Amino acid sequence: MAERLRVLLVGGTSGVLGGGIRAELASRHQLVSFHRHPDPGESPGIEFAPGDVTDPSTFPTALRDIDAVVNLVWYRAPGPDSLFRRTVEGLRELARQAARQGIRRWVQISLPPAPPRLERSVPYLFRRRELEAALLTEPMDVVRIQPSAVFAPRDRLVQVMLQLMERHHRFPLWGDGEYHVSPIHTRDVAWLVGEALAGRLPPLTLAGGPDRYTYRQLVEMLFAVAGLPPRWVRLSPGLARRLVQALNAVGYHALYTYELDWLMSDLLGLPEPPHPGRSFVRLEEFLRSRPRAELGTPAPPSR
Repeated sequence: MAERLRVLLVGGTSGVLGGGIRAELASRHQLVSFHRHPDPGESPGIEFAPGDVTDPSTFPTALRDIDAVVNLVWYRAPGPDSLFRRTVEGLRELARQAARQGIRRWVQISLPPAPPRLERSVPYLFRRRELEAALLTEPMDVVRIQPSAVFAPRDRLVQVMLQLMERHHRFPLWGDGEYHVSPIHTRDVAWLVGEALAGRLPPLTLAGGPDRYTYRQLVEMLFAVAGLPPRWVRLSPGLARRLVQALNAVGYHALYTYELDWLMSDLLGLPEPPHPGRSFVRLEEFLRSRPRAELGTPAPPSR
């Protein structure tokens, strides 16, 4: 029988990924949810450890009797740099304290490779890489899982896209639409976390889902799920970027310019990792198996 671990989940269990981890792992491990405030959506069996990654005084209590750490904390916005820098400083101190305490395993939900220009210029990316480089210097087994776009009820990928289609009966085609994405279900990412906790993943795992779509194919499939004929708003890459910049400037953040550039770079069609004995969830089957009302509205950004 697999070892039952006491796992500190940094960032909690109420977000899209945290909820998937709770559903997948709560019966096998004792989950301790470390974040600022208790959430009514967290299960009664999940222990809550109040604290903040930017406040090291809260770390000793959270780390007490912990066997492994899973870090979900990050921000989706591209900046400001000061926000990410403080978070990196806090997480590095958390890792130092964890290593001193003898905790041997740290599972990091990472980010897929991005274009070099973005890796150098966007704090969302370069501060994350700085954190992960620092983690690798600690005397712990660090496993980085790099998922492609994650889908689930209330996600910020297909739910937003479906809502826009149903409202406007059309959707943007950014550039030629021939770049790729391989969406993976949050429960399958959570399963990979479980494999990492059991020591069965390599130090770096690229994690795509079972279907690799071009952007055009993905949108056409979503139109079909919505029961609508495909109707495109065709935009060149330059015009698309200017439009997204303008929308961001007036407070609309369903898509950031760095995310658009990343998508069109064709780096998000990640391979499906080995998963013996498990069938990964297919996006189209997931959407068609649920009434639209059950899919809900997008979840708020988690940290």
